Amino acid sequence: MEIISILNEYYPMRFDKYEELRDGGSTSYAVFSGDDKYFLRVVKPAFFDTAIKGADIQAFLHSKGFPVPLIICSKGEYPCVQSENRLFILCEFIEGIESDPEQDIEAIGALVGKLHRIMKDYPGELVKRDRHFYIGRYIEFLNERIYRRANEFLAYGDELWKRIKDLPHGYAHGDIYCGNILKTPNDKLVLLDFDTSCEGFQMYDAALICDMTEYFKYDDNNYDKSNKTLTRFLPEYSKYSTLNQNEINAFHDLIAMQHFATQATIMEIFGNDCLSDKELDGQLDWLYKWREQCDKTFR
Repeated sequence: MEIISILNEYYPMRFDKYEELRDGGSTSYAVFSGDDKYFLRVVKPAFFDTAIKGADIQAFLHSKGFPVPLIICSKGEYPCVQSENRLFILCEFIEGIESDPEQDIEAIGALVGKLHRIMKDYPGELVKRDRHFYIGRYIEFLNERIYRRANEFLAYGDELWKRIKDLPHGYAHGDIYCGNILKTPNDKLVLLDFDTSCEGFQMYDAALICDMTEYFKYDDNNYDKSNKTLTRFLPEYSKYSTLNQNEINAFHDLIAMQHFATQATIMEIFGNDCLSDKELDGQLDWLYKWREQCDKTFR
Protein backbone atom coordinates (compact mmCIF):
# COMPACT_ATOMS: atom_id res chain seq x y z
CA MET A 1 0.00 0.00 0.00
CA GLU A 2 1.30 3.47 -0.83
CA ILE A 3 2.68 5.55 2.08
CA ILE A 4 0.05 8.26 1.70
CA SER A 5 -2.77 5.68 1.75
CA ILE A 6 -1.43 4.10 4.95
CA LEU A 7 -1.10 7.48 6.66
CA ASN A 8 -4.62 8.48 5.67
CA GLU A 9 -5.97 5.17 6.95
CA TYR A 10 -4.35 5.34 10.38
CA TYR A 11 -3.97 9.06 11.20
CA PRO A 12 -6.64 11.73 11.74
CA MET A 13 -5.23 14.29 9.28
CA ARG A 14 -5.39 14.00 5.48
CA PHE A 15 -2.01 13.66 3.75
CA ASP A 16 -1.41 14.48 0.12
CA LYS A 17 2.33 14.21 -0.65
CA TYR A 18 5.73 13.19 0.72
CA GLU A 19 9.46 13.64 0.04
CA GLU A 20 12.20 11.16 0.94
CA LEU A 21 14.88 12.61 3.20
CA ARG A 22 17.23 9.78 4.21
CA ASP A 23 17.55 6.02 3.85
CA GLY A 24 19.36 3.70 6.28
CA GLY A 25 18.11 1.37 9.01
CA SER A 26 14.87 3.28 8.49
CA THR A 27 13.71 5.62 5.74
CA SER A 28 12.81 9.19 6.67
CA TYR A 29 10.30 11.39 4.87
CA ALA A 30 8.77 14.82 5.03
CA VAL A 31 5.02 14.29 4.66
CA PHE A 32 2.46 17.02 4.02
CA SER A 33 -1.14 17.57 5.01
CA GLY A 34 -1.97 20.73 3.11
CA ASP A 35 0.45 23.35 4.38
CA ASP A 36 1.30 21.33 7.50
CA LYS A 37 4.58 19.41 7.42
CA TYR A 38 5.42 16.29 9.45
CA PHE A 39 8.40 13.97 9.86
CA LEU A 40 7.85 10.27 9.13
CA ARG A 41 10.12 7.31 9.82
CA VAL A 42 9.37 4.02 8.11
CA VAL A 43 11.25 1.24 9.92
CA LYS A 44 12.27 -2.15 8.55
CA PRO A 45 11.17 -5.31 10.44
CA ALA A 46 14.67 -6.09 11.77
CA PHE A 47 14.59 -2.85 13.75
CA PHE A 48 10.99 -2.89 15.02
CA ASP A 49 11.88 -3.60 18.67
CA THR A 50 14.47 -0.84 18.96
CA ALA A 51 12.24 1.65 17.12
CA ILE A 52 9.25 0.94 19.39
CA LYS A 53 11.41 1.34 22.49
CA GLY A 54 12.93 4.51 21.04
CA ALA A 55 9.48 5.98 20.43
CA ASP A 56 8.49 5.21 24.03
CA ILE A 57 11.61 6.96 25.34
CA GLN A 58 10.99 9.94 23.05
CA ALA A 59 7.42 10.26 24.34
CA PHE A 60 8.66 10.04 27.95
CA LEU A 61 11.26 12.75 27.38
CA HIS A 62 8.71 15.03 25.71
CA SER A 63 6.40 14.60 28.70
CA LYS A 64 9.26 15.81 30.92
CA GLY A 65 9.83 18.93 28.82
CA PHE A 66 13.06 17.70 27.25
CA PRO A 67 13.60 19.02 23.70
CA VAL A 68 12.54 16.18 21.38
CA PRO A 69 9.98 16.16 18.56
CA LEU A 70 6.39 15.43 19.57
CA ILE A 71 5.21 12.00 18.38
CA ILE A 72 1.85 12.20 16.57
CA CYS A 73 -0.41 9.38 17.70
CA SER A 74 -2.65 7.43 15.36
CA LYS A 75 -6.46 7.42 15.42
CA GLY A 76 -6.19 4.67 18.02
CA GLU A 77 -3.80 6.78 20.11
CA TYR A 78 -0.81 4.56 19.33
CA PRO A 79 2.67 6.12 18.89
CA CYS A 80 3.55 3.61 16.14
CA VAL A 81 1.58 1.99 13.33
CA GLN A 82 2.52 -1.35 11.75
CA SER A 83 1.42 -2.07 8.20
CA GLU A 84 2.76 -4.41 5.51
CA ASN A 85 5.95 -5.32 7.41
CA ARG A 86 6.75 -1.69 8.02
CA LEU A 87 6.56 0.39 11.18
CA PHE A 88 5.41 4.01 10.85
CA ILE A 89 6.40 6.67 13.40
CA LEU A 90 5.03 10.15 12.73
CA CYS A 91 6.38 13.26 14.48
CA GLU A 92 6.14 17.00 14.30
CA PHE A 93 8.60 18.44 11.78
CA ILE A 94 11.11 20.77 13.41
CA GLU A 95 12.97 23.08 11.07
CA GLY A 96 16.67 23.39 11.70
CA ILE A 97 20.18 22.44 10.72
CA GLU A 98 22.68 19.87 11.92
CA SER A 99 24.44 21.02 15.07
CA ASP A 100 28.10 22.00 14.95
CA PRO A 101 29.94 20.56 17.98
CA GLU A 102 32.89 22.92 17.52
CA GLN A 103 30.51 25.84 17.98
CA ASP A 104 27.81 24.32 20.19
CA ILE A 105 29.64 21.87 22.45
CA GLU A 106 28.89 23.71 25.71
CA ALA A 107 25.15 23.71 24.94
CA ILE A 108 25.41 20.08 23.85
CA GLY A 109 27.10 19.24 27.15
CA ALA A 110 24.14 20.70 29.03
CA LEU A 111 21.70 18.87 26.74
CA VAL A 112 23.34 15.47 27.33
CA GLY A 113 23.64 16.11 31.07
CA LYS A 114 19.91 16.87 31.27
CA LEU A 115 19.14 13.77 29.20
CA HIS A 116 21.08 11.48 31.52
CA ARG A 117 19.50 13.08 34.61
CA ILE A 118 15.91 12.81 33.33
CA MET A 119 16.35 9.24 32.12
CA LYS A 120 17.13 8.12 35.68
CA ASP A 121 13.35 8.31 36.19
CA TYR A 122 12.41 6.40 33.03
CA PRO A 123 9.98 3.68 34.16
CA GLY A 124 10.56 1.28 31.27
CA GLU A 125 13.19 -1.41 30.89
CA LEU A 126 16.29 -0.64 28.85
CA VAL A 127 18.26 -3.03 26.69
CA LYS A 128 21.57 -3.84 28.39
CA ARG A 129 24.59 -3.42 26.13
CA ASP A 130 27.66 -5.56 26.80
CA ARG A 131 30.82 -6.70 25.07
CA HIS A 132 28.88 -8.48 22.34
CA PHE A 133 27.20 -5.27 21.19
CA TYR A 134 30.21 -2.99 21.41
CA ILE A 135 32.87 -5.42 20.14
CA GLY A 136 31.62 -8.96 19.60
CA ARG A 137 29.16 -8.24 16.75
CA TYR A 138 31.93 -6.85 14.60
CA ILE A 139 34.25 -9.78 15.26
CA GLU A 140 31.45 -12.17 14.32
CA PHE A 141 30.89 -10.37 11.00
CA LEU A 142 34.62 -10.46 10.25
CA ASN A 143 34.84 -14.18 11.01
CA GLU A 144 31.77 -14.93 8.90
CA ARG A 145 33.39 -13.38 5.85
CA ILE A 146 36.75 -15.02 6.70
CA TYR A 147 38.54 -11.69 6.85
CA ARG A 148 42.24 -12.49 7.10
CA ARG A 149 43.00 -9.96 9.89
CA ALA A 150 40.00 -10.68 12.11
CA ASN A 151 42.30 -11.86 14.92
CA GLU A 152 44.03 -8.47 14.98
CA PHE A 153 40.68 -6.75 15.51
CA LEU A 154 39.85 -9.33 18.19
CA ALA A 155 43.09 -8.69 20.08
CA TYR A 156 42.56 -4.93 19.88
CA GLY A 157 38.95 -5.27 21.04
CA ASP A 158 39.91 -7.51 23.97
CA GLU A 159 42.48 -4.95 25.05
CA LEU A 160 39.87 -2.15 24.94
CA TRP A 161 37.25 -4.17 26.79
CA LYS A 162 39.64 -5.10 29.58
CA ARG A 163 40.12 -1.40 30.33
CA ILE A 164 36.50 -0.23 30.07
CA LYS A 165 34.39 -3.20 31.19
CA ASP A 166 34.05 -2.01 34.79
CA LEU A 167 32.92 1.53 33.98
CA PRO A 168 29.57 2.52 35.55
CA HIS A 169 26.42 1.85 33.55
CA GLY A 170 23.42 4.12 33.10
CA TYR A 171 21.16 5.39 30.35
CA ALA A 172 23.02 6.01 27.07
CA HIS A 173 21.51 7.41 23.88
CA GLY A 174 24.17 5.48 21.96
CA ASP A 175 24.20 7.58 18.78
CA ILE A 176 24.86 11.16 19.81
CA TYR A 177 26.53 12.82 16.87
CA CYS A 178 25.90 16.12 15.09
CA GLY A 179 23.29 14.62 12.73
CA ASN A 180 21.08 13.61 15.65
CA ILE A 181 21.18 17.06 17.29
CA LEU A 182 19.07 19.61 15.45
CA LYS A 183 19.71 23.32 15.88
CA THR A 184 16.61 25.43 15.30
CA PRO A 185 16.60 28.98 13.87
CA ASN A 186 16.32 30.34 17.45
CA ASP A 187 19.44 28.31 18.47
CA LYS A 188 17.52 25.69 20.45
CA LEU A 189 18.99 22.17 20.37
CA VAL A 190 16.63 19.25 19.77
CA LEU A 191 17.73 15.62 20.21
CA LEU A 192 16.62 12.98 17.68
CA ASP A 193 16.64 9.18 17.11
CA PHE A 194 16.43 7.09 20.26
CA ASP A 195 16.62 3.68 18.59
CA THR A 196 20.03 2.88 20.07
CA SER A 197 19.01 3.82 23.63
CA CYS A 198 20.27 1.35 26.20
CA GLU A 199 21.71 0.72 29.61
CA GLY A 200 25.37 1.12 28.82
CA PHE A 201 28.35 3.42 29.25
CA GLN A 202 27.15 6.99 29.76
CA MET A 203 30.61 8.25 28.87
CA TYR A 204 30.05 6.72 25.42
CA ASP A 205 27.61 9.54 24.65
CA ALA A 206 30.23 12.11 25.62
CA ALA A 207 32.90 10.32 23.60
CA LEU A 208 30.76 10.22 20.46
CA ILE A 209 29.92 13.92 20.38
CA CYS A 210 33.38 15.11 21.49
CA ASP A 211 35.19 12.89 18.97
CA MET A 212 36.72 15.31 16.47
CA THR A 213 38.60 12.65 14.51
CA GLU A 214 37.78 11.76 10.91
CA TYR A 215 36.37 8.26 10.63
CA PHE A 216 38.30 7.15 7.54
CA LYS A 217 41.28 9.51 7.53
CA TYR A 218 43.79 9.73 10.36
CA ASP A 219 45.11 13.14 11.38
CA ASP A 220 47.36 13.51 14.45
CA ASN A 221 45.95 16.99 15.15
CA ASN A 222 42.49 15.60 15.86
CA TYR A 223 43.66 13.98 19.10
CA ASP A 224 44.21 17.35 20.76
CA LYS A 225 41.12 18.74 19.06
CA SER A 226 39.01 15.98 20.64
CA ASN A 227 40.54 16.54 24.08
CA LYS A 228 39.80 20.27 23.92
CA THR A 229 36.22 19.59 22.89
CA LEU A 230 35.74 17.25 25.87
CA THR A 231 37.22 19.90 28.16
CA ARG A 232 34.56 22.35 26.97
CA PHE A 233 31.77 19.73 27.18
CA LEU A 234 32.32 18.54 30.75
CA PRO A 235 31.62 21.71 32.82
CA GLU A 236 28.14 22.17 31.34
CA TYR A 237 27.37 18.45 31.47
CA SER A 238 28.40 18.38 35.14
CA LYS A 239 25.74 20.95 36.06
CA TYR A 240 23.13 18.23 35.49
CA SER A 241 24.85 14.84 35.76
CA THR A 242 28.19 13.39 36.80
CA LEU A 243 31.00 11.33 35.30
CA ASN A 244 33.78 10.03 37.51
CA GLN A 245 37.46 10.30 36.64
CA ASN A 246 37.70 6.69 35.44
CA GLU A 247 34.91 7.39 32.96
CA ILE A 248 36.60 10.56 31.73
CA ASN A 249 39.93 8.72 31.43
CA ALA A 250 38.21 6.16 29.16
CA PHE A 251 37.48 8.85 26.54
CA HIS A 252 40.14 7.67 24.07
CA ASP A 253 39.30 3.98 24.45
CA LEU A 254 35.62 4.71 23.81
CA ILE A 255 36.50 6.60 20.62
CA ALA A 256 38.35 3.51 19.46
CA MET A 257 35.51 1.22 20.54
CA GLN A 258 32.93 3.11 18.54
CA HIS A 259 34.77 2.04 15.38
CA PHE A 260 33.91 -1.56 16.27
CA ALA A 261 30.27 -0.78 17.08
CA THR A 262 29.74 1.49 14.06
CA GLN A 263 31.32 -0.93 11.61
CA ALA A 264 29.10 -3.72 12.96
CA THR A 265 25.97 -1.59 12.56
CA ILE A 266 26.94 -0.66 8.99
CA MET A 267 27.35 -4.34 8.14
CA GLU A 268 24.11 -5.19 9.93
CA ILE A 269 22.17 -2.71 7.80
CA PHE A 270 23.89 -3.02 4.43
CA GLY A 271 25.24 -6.58 4.50
CA ASN A 272 28.44 -8.34 5.47
CA ASP A 273 30.12 -7.57 2.13
CA CYS A 274 29.30 -3.83 2.04
CA LEU A 275 32.87 -2.99 3.11
CA SER A 276 35.86 -4.18 1.12
CA ASP A 277 38.91 -5.79 2.69
CA LYS A 278 40.80 -2.63 1.78
CA GLU A 279 38.32 -0.54 3.79
CA LEU A 280 38.59 -2.92 6.74
CA ASP A 281 42.38 -2.73 6.53
CA GLY A 282 42.07 1.05 6.58
CA GLN A 283 40.06 0.92 9.79
CA LEU A 284 42.61 -1.32 11.45
CA ASP A 285 45.40 1.01 10.38
CA TRP A 286 43.43 3.93 11.82
CA LEU A 287 43.06 2.13 15.16
CA TYR A 288 46.76 1.29 15.33
CA LYS A 289 47.68 4.93 14.73
CA TRP A 290 45.19 6.04 17.39
CA ARG A 291 46.58 3.60 19.94
CA GLU A 292 50.12 4.70 19.21
CA GLN A 293 49.25 8.36 19.72
CA CYS A 294 47.29 7.61 22.90
CA ASP A 295 50.19 5.58 24.31
CA LYS A 296 52.59 8.42 23.63
CA THR A 297 50.53 11.21 25.13
CA PHE A 298 48.12 9.70 27.67
CA ARG A 299 49.06 6.33 29.14
